[in-house]
Amino acid sequence: MNRATCRRGLTLIEVLIAVAITAIIATLIWGSFARAFDSRDFVLAAQDRYHTLRLALERMSREISSAFVYDCRELDTPTGEVRYRTPFKVEQEGDVSRMVFTSFSHLRMFRDVHESDQNVITYFGESDPDVPGQMNLMRKEKVRIDAQPEEGGRTQVLCPGVEKVSIQLWDETKEEWVDEWDCSQVERLNRLPQQVKVSITVIDERDQELTLATVARVFINKPLANFIKRSL
Repeated sequence: MNRATCRRGLTLIEVLIAVAITAIIATLIWGSFARAFDSRDFVLAAQDRYHTLRLALERMSREISSAFVYDCRELDTPTGEVRYRTPFKVEQEGDVSRMVFTSFSHLRMFRDVHESDQNVITYFGESDPDVPGQMNLMRKEKVRIDAQPEEGGRTQVLCPGVEKVSIQLWDETKEEWVDEWDCSQVERLNRLPQQVKVSITVIDERDQELTLATVARVFINKPLANFIKRSL
């Protein structure tokens, strides 16, 4: 009897209990790995979102700091030479402010191209054609200043999935932040703001609004035509 008992295998109930315990352990292990992967994906998505916002704000700050105007008016020169209007304009277009200005921020990527460091930059909002209901912050650059500075140029996505983009400008005469600016108007003729505040709002991974902001200082506040006339 003892020898026969020792050679006896597992019963069906024992096998089922062993399989159930193994399944429970495997489920717990898989749940831990799944939560770890979800946490990793959440952190990576948050990092990508912050990184994209920081890069967009950094680029906007650098380009706005290099803004300039020669003359915002279209005037005839005594010698008959062509003088193109250089704009600096900010206006509200829904939840995304539109800004167009001339800047010294162009980077030449190829040798012997007919380009300088001057360009015309436009920031504006546009609906994503591939993602319904998504608004993107767009950047358009025109590498040559001509008679139509707001026409043409190369367009690219600067920050995808934005909810709101606010651009405010510091008016030193009124000592307040304003939402619109046009250097061709009489009130601010050929005058640029000292500082520009840019705020970008997106929806984060928790479905909550996330807003990052930066303030760029404009170093050339007066038209370059004044300095050129003085030097002459």
